Formats: sequence, structure tokens, C-alpha cells
Amino acid sequence: MRTLIAVGIAACAISMSSSVQCADDRLAQICGEFANYDINGDGAMEIEHLRSIVETYEGNQTGAAGERPLILILVEDRLLQKLPGDAGNALDLAPSLERYAKDLAEDGWRARLISAKVYAGERHQDGRTVLALRRFFQKVNAELKPFAGVVMVGNFPEAFLVRSYNWRKKTPITLNAGKPNEKKFEEAVDYLRTVPEPVAMRCELVLCDLDGNWEQRYVEKRERLPTVYGIFPGSVPERGGICADFERDGVVFEDFFYINDGICDVREVVVKSPDGKSEEVVGIDFVPLDEFENAECSAADRARPNPMSRPDIVVSRINARNVALQPKPEIKGTGGEGLIGADGRPQMVRFADEKAVPRWISVWRRDDALERRLLIEYFRRNNRYRKGEFAASFRPAAIGCGLGDGFDNMRGPILVWKDFDGKGYRGGAKATLLDYAEWLKLPAVMRDVRAHSDPWGSTFDKPDIEKLNAATGGCPWTWSQVGDSLVPSLESACEKGKADFALYRTMWANGLMPDCACFYMHQGCDGISPARAEDRPYNHEDYGYWQGAEAMLFYANGLALVGRAKVFYDEPRGFYDQLAAGRTFGEAWAYYYEVESAAKNAEEVGGGIGRKRAYFWSALGDWTLRLKKQGG
Repeated sequence: MRTLIAVGIAACAISMSSSVQCADDRLAQICGEFANYDINGDGAMEIEHLRSIVETYEGNQTGAAGERPLILILVEDRLLQKLPGDAGNALDLAPSLERYAKDLAEDGWRARLISAKVYAGERHQDGRTVLALRRFFQKVNAELKPFAGVVMVGNFPEAFLVRSYNWRKKTPITLNAGKPNEKKFEEAVDYLRTVPEPVAMRCELVLCDLDGNWEQRYVEKRERLPTVYGIFPGSVPERGGICADFERDGVVFEDFFYINDGICDVREVVVKSPDGKSEEVVGIDFVPLDEFENAECSAADRARPNPMSRPDIVVSRINARNVALQPKPEIKGTGGEGLIGADGRPQMVRFADEKAVPRWISVWRRDDALERRLLIEYFRRNNRYRKGEFAASFRPAAIGCGLGDGFDNMRGPILVWKDFDGKGYRGGAKATLLDYAEWLKLPAVMRDVRAHSDPWGSTFDKPDIEKLNAATGGCPWTWSQVGDSLVPSLESACEKGKADFALYRTMWANGLMPDCACFYMHQGCDGISPARAEDRPYNHEDYGYWQGAEAMLFYANGLALVGRAKVFYDEPRGFYDQLAAGRTFGEAWAYYYEVESAAKNAEEVGGGIGRKRAYFWSALGDWTLRLKKQGG
């Protein structure tokens, strides 16, 4: 480890004011207080250690350093360890972290590195570890103001949100589908629906909202939460009542934060059997208790016109773990050949028969060396952007398929882009995957992507596969099955128009990404959701595998990305205006909470089901960056 990354107060042998030295000492002490930290006393340490690393630079800003906002760079301890086989220290992350801390300080922040080791066992308790880290952030915020936020480097647990809501609807509906008592309403009918559903597989709000009641909202064990549908022909009474027809069931979740805005009183209406020996449920009295909504909110947030939690700090993640994938070396063909040839490029592999061919998406495994390389590339790109080295890329670019085109939304607030005609950079609202690949080759600083998505990627119109193979370098870094063989080809991964890891990895490996650094506004549903978050802990091999937004971030020149972790169709209002006003990428994200919480009625925010839709959005990458003119 470099001398810079010396742990503890003894390493604080740099020049700084006594007030800053005192703050540094106190931060080191606070870190020590969270060693072997077991938040609920069950014997599982949510935090093994937090080790304060010396504040590297004061920067060249005017004013007392102690008055500058504090940024913590929380680094996964694993990434600070030397990799076996890295004899020349080419994959040592310490120099990149040193440079990043210096860059933050020169931009006016107080930057401090923290080595963190948190729970990574088999128990699915990600949310509890999140709460332990939140307590650390609360302590720092209470004692070391101004505290602006955290950048988490590496693989850390994430918060999974479930929400229920007493939703009054009028649509056709089928009750008890597939059961003997199934009943269909072909015409629209009034009903009250209370169904817990995942609203954010990845939600940074829990870490950002330091005064909310999130500890009371956490559930670790698997629990079945009730679902209720009640039909009220004519209209749903404000306080509910006896349903004409109903359905009761449940849905199971684990390791989640429960936003229960669907609290209700459900009582069975029963009659005795003719012989008086038994009772039969003939209806339910379904009473919504809307007055008990917003239990996660602090008193100040409940007092807002639209009560909802709001961030007090900003937290974002720089995590390449989910997409640092290499072909499995243990996969061999009948002749002993592997997926990668002697020239370092993908090659055809023949197996014993068709049944012996592994599925194309399963031939990858996480790779520590590639993870370090992606992070080092990321921090180098970050540094170059801060120095203004990407003059040719200071342009907006927008593309979409089925969800419109965000070009004018970007261009409007940014005055220097007012007269930019967008030729080539405006990819249209019905783009094919081939269009998208060509669009990615254009240097741009701000990219708006609008396409139907899932945790693995975004879907565009189907491409011509032969043209796509050629446009992405002619050497696909993915395989398709042809008989008894796996053949390098984008067909299996991309034939339906999917832009995912396979496409980004191919273009990156073939050197086709332009020399630029960019921000992403990603408008696809579930675009930032990690796969299997609902039933796997964050350190499981299945968790986040092939994650779409992170593939964009690390293989397609990303610096930061704001995206949605829910199927919905909103976008952060005022986001581009905030960037134009000089706010950071994270501050522009957080502004959406201010706008939404100021709404005078639910209709302004997508109805009752949508009035907390800001919870669905989070930021990836480095939230501290601003939209900055390049080239001086």
C-alpha cells in the first residue's frame, strides 16, 4: 500500500489548520467507534471496521478549509488490498484514489478517504448493514458539519423498498384469477386496491435521509404482506365499507424497507351455516386508514404540502463489480480450446453435442483484475473531465425508442447549446440498436436515453445483426449457439434490440468508444435495478449480474448516471435546469424531491400512487461533478 494510505491519526503529518486537524482527529475517532459494530446485537457485525485515511489535500480554494463541505470517499477494503499476480502494481487503486481526493479538494470540498469492511456473510440482511452505515453518516453529520455526502467506491449493500398504497381505481378486473371463485368484470368497475409492491430495488434515499424513520421501516425476515381488492360499484366511499366482491391474498418479501401507505382495517363479514355449526365469510368491511401514511418521514418532511422523505446528504456509488466480467477459463471445447484464443480475442468453441453447449449468458464470471482496471479508467476519465480535456465532446446527445426524445429538454436550459441543431446527436425516438451503437460513437458530455428497460439493459428496435457486428468492430465479445458450438456473435444478445453488457463490452474491447466523458439521464423503467435484489444478498454471484446502467457507466465513458428503479413514466423535474445553474449531478437529482414535496395536490405528482415517485430514482457514479465547459 502506498504511504499515502496510512491508517489512523499518526498518519496526519500534513499541513492544515488546527481546526481541520481537530476535525480529522474526530473523524478518525468516530470511525473507531464503529469497529465491530453490531446494530441489533445478534452477533453479526454489520460494520467490521471503518478506518480513517488522512485527508490528503486542502486544495487551493479561499476560505477556511474547515468551512468547506465534507465529502467521504468510502472505499471497500477489498479494493485496497494488493491483487495476487500484480507484480508491477499496475492495478493498485491507491494512486487513483489519491488523485480523486485531490481533485475534490481543488473543487472546494473537504475530501476524506475511509476504508470500510462491512458484513458479507450468507445472511440476507443488506438493509440492516445499510442502517449501520446510516448511523455512521448521522454521527458525522451531527459533529462535522457541513457534511455534503458520500461517494462509495466498491461493492456495498443497498436498500430495497416495498410500498403499499390504498389505491382507488376504475378498470376492468378479474378477482381470484384461476381459482374456483374467479370472477371477471369485463367493464370498468370501481374498486379499492392495497397491494405491496417493489418500488426500488436500489434506493439511496435511505442513506441520504438522515432524520427519517427508516430503522422502524426495516424488515429482515421473509414476511407475507396482505393484498386486498374490494369492489364498490358506483364509487369507492372515502372511508370504504362493505365490499360487493373481494379478493384477499398475500405476497412475500425479505430484507426490505416497507413504506406502508396502504394501512387498512379489514374485517370479515360472516354468517352462520343453516345448521348453526359453522360460519361462512360472505364479505369484508374494507376501511382505508389513509391518515397513517408517511410513517418513514421526519416531522419536517410530513409538514410538506406533499409529505415525503427528502435527502439531507447525497450518496452515490462507483461499483464495477457487477459488470467486471470475463469469460470463464474453465469452459473448454472438445479440443481443449477456451472461449478466448491465443490472440486474446473471442473464438468459436465446439462441444460434444448441442446439449453440452452452455447458455451464452452464463459463460461469464466476475474478475478482480478487470474490476480494478475499470475503476482506474473511471478515475482517470473523471480527472481529465475536471481538468477540461474534452472540449470536442461538450455537446448534448439524445436517443429513444418508444418513450420520446429528450433532446429539447437538455438543450433548452443550457444556453451554449441553444443553437446546436443536433445533427447526428439527435438519434430520434424510434431508434434501432444499430442506430444506438453509432450514436454511442459520437463524443458527447450529456446523454439522454429513453427506452423500455429492465435490470439488464434497454430495448431498441431490432437491428440487422450482420451490420451490427460490423459496426461494433467485427469481433463480438459474446457468443451465440450454432449447433454444437458457441460462435462469437451478437445475435443471441442483441437480435431483439437489447442494449446491454454484451454490446457495451464489445464496443469497449474493440476501442470504439470515443475519447470523452459523459453524464447519463436514463429514462428506462428498472434501468438501475440490480437483478435478484429481492432474494439474494448483495455479495451473491447472482446479485446485479449483467447490470445495464453500470455497464453504460463503465464501458461507455460514464461519469454519473441518474436512473429509475421502478416501472413508472416520470422524469426528475428541473434536473437540467439545476445542471444549467451550476449544481452538481447529485444536487440536481436531489432537487426532484424538493419539487415533488412542494406539490399542492396528488394530481401534480402522478396521483396518490405516484406522489412518492422520486423514491424510485437514484444516482450512480460521482455525484459531485458539475456540467462544466471543457477546453477552458
